Amino acid sequence: MIGLYDAQGIRLDGPETQGAALPGTVCWIDMLHPTPEEEAQVEALIGVEVPSRDELRDIEPSSRLYIENGAAYLTASVVWKADSDFAEIADIGFVLTGNRLVSIRYAEPKAFTMFAAGAHRELAHREIIANAAGHDVMTRLLEAMIDRSAEVLEHRSRRIDALSSEVFSRGAANNPEAVTRDLEATLSVIAGHQRTVAKVRESLMSLARIAIFLQTLPEIMGDKTLKQRCRSMAGDVQSLSEHADFISENIVFLLDAALGLISVQQNQVMKVLSVAAMIFLPPTFIGTVYGMNFKDMPELSQPWAYPIALTVMAVSALGPYLWFKRKGWF
Repeated sequence: MIGLYDAQGIRLDGPETQGAALPGTVCWIDMLHPTPEEEAQVEALIGVEVPSRDELRDIEPSSRLYIENGAAYLTASVVWKADSDFAEIADIGFVLTGNRLVSIRYAEPKAFTMFAAGAHRELAHREIIANAAGHDVMTRLLEAMIDRSAEVLEHRSRRIDALSSEVFSRGAANNPEAVTRDLEATLSVIAGHQRTVAKVRESLMSLARIAIFLQTLPEIMGDKTLKQRCRSMAGDVQSLSEHADFISENIVFLLDAALGLISVQQNQVMKVLSVAAMIFLPPTFIGTVYGMNFKDMPELSQPWAYPIALTVMAVSALGPYLWFKRKGWF
């Protein structure tokens, strides 16, 4: 599918005939899961090749940011599905040639949807930049991706704070078994937060490289507004990376706290079992002695032997119980 937008951010209608020429007023071409026919249409309009899906997956640094045949090729790793606990990284390609921007993507990050929905408002009143309209759209789209990353981090930060309060309130509960089950379930939630924050950090590193690379392009170097915008975005990415590091540290602390509370609750259960074993050990010993039924045991023939044995067992159990209770172990 191809989305076509002019320099004012207004969505244009595509050609009715498949394979027909695209309108020359196009400024931004957004290709989502493009077919070979759509790739051919775009290449015919811009005059350069469009990178394939395999080329977008190339992790070599030299293959992600380069200039060829007068066109700038950029590949960004953008986080998506960030609202779930299964965030992923999508490789999105950009081609800047002349006054046009082409984006090639096989995923649907929320930043693209939000930017496309408001592009006509954001671009309508800006100054027309000669031969750099596509670069202007690129910088604004990059801003949208950075803003989306900031939104994800802020949302995760609030959820982690709420989860932290839940973890420590559970640790104060009186039912060790229920607390342990709840905390064990919480570990998977913590892992989901860590995965998302890690993906956002990876995305921010990629966006930072693109912001720096854009500043080297002649169209941006020659425009004070675009150049300042790129510098501002680089600073924003740096701040967000530091914020992501802070959130990661909080997640590590929360993970350690949950594991520590699980260990404390399990130790509490083991302590109760150990105390119970010590209480019943003396009666068990006495019962074992008098259960041997040796012929020369004189107590066996006495009428008071049975109640005396029961009394001795009760006293031997009561003694350890009172001692443990005095020590505060029970």
